[in-house]
Amino acid sequence: MPLSTKIIRVPVKLVDGHWELLYGGAVKVKDGALGDLHLDRSAFSDRHFLKALTEKRAVRVLPQGTELRVALTVKSGLPDRLLAELLPHDATRHSHTVRLAAESKFVSVRLGGPTAQQIRKEQSEGGLTLCLEGMEARYLESSLVNLPGGLMPVDSLNHAFTRLSELFEPWRKSHTGNVYERFFYKEENGIWYPLDDLRCRELVSAERQIIQRLWDDVARQLGAALF
Repeated sequence: MPLSTKIIRVPVKLVDGHWELLYGGAVKVKDGALGDLHLDRSAFSDRHFLKALTEKRAVRVLPQGTELRVALTVKSGLPDRLLAELLPHDATRHSHTVRLAAESKFVSVRLGGPTAQQIRKEQSEGGLTLCLEGMEARYLESSLVNLPGGLMPVDSLNHAFTRLSELFEPWRKSHTGNVYERFFYKEENGIWYPLDDLRCRELVSAERQIIQRLWDDVARQLGAALF
């Protein structure tokens, strides 16, 4: 549900099945206006309704074998074998919702099979999974990540970024970073978007088909649970 950045907080209370201003009077907004209710758990009178809104679920977002591209700030001095692994900044048509340094180049990685922990949970397929609570996106869980440059596969995006940064960004003192801004996935329109977009419902649009399908599926699941 895309919302303006100019959000106004309106304190309300429920009176005889209708929302009124906290200090009395109607909520004077247009018919069809959309918004979010922020309620304390104690306000819910129906346990099943509350459970549906807080139930944790996992939704597969990207399948095993999907290519991801990692933005790294590369400086001179790398050996030829590593330079051969790099994709030029302009070779990856990417969304500009994240600002990248002019020296940024991309490295290709792929989602592999399930991790040892996922196998213990009887998960047979790898990929990227969005973990939700109700309709709120909490975090992304990755399977194994296959890395270039002769590196062994690792079991998380954070670990993958650290290993890649150590290899391609040796000048950095710290090799941590925001994986939601540094890892990009490809939409059906051919543009690469940061993984953070997969966590943000507000960024859904008609041209973002992967995200649209994801949230349509989540909405169907939640609707069935509510009714």
